[in-house]
Amino acid sequence: MKFRNCIKIIKILQNIYIKNRYFIRKKSYSMNKEDVFVSNFFKFKNKGFYVDVGAYHPLEINNTCLLYKKGWNGINIDINKLSIDYFNFLRPDDININIAISSKKKMNFFIIKKKKLLLTL
Repeated sequence: MKFRNCIKIIKILQNIYIKNRYFIRKKSYSMNKEDVFVSNFFKFKNKGFYVDVGAYHPLEINNTCLLYKKGWNGINIDINKLSIDYFNFLRPDDININIAISSKKKMNFFIIKKKKLLLTL
């Protein structure tokens, strides 16, 4: 069991520090610079609260990373356990929840296999 935890931590560190170049500041972390628009809209507000449903990853294609770096906190929700592990590692002050949000009792869950994020489901 300890070996599995070590492997999991190594994968998290690899994904954050190597794959996503954690120490290199980016102008935008979201897909189409939505985070830049939101950050500029709230440019005079250094503290705030966000809710990110379908958060995916704390650094890659994420709409709340710039707000977090600005001093905001919030709730990150994602169905993928590994995603929440990344959020727990990088954003321990946030509330990170591994759950699906839906009005349906049953739903299909699809995995994008070429993303390294989803390798260990």
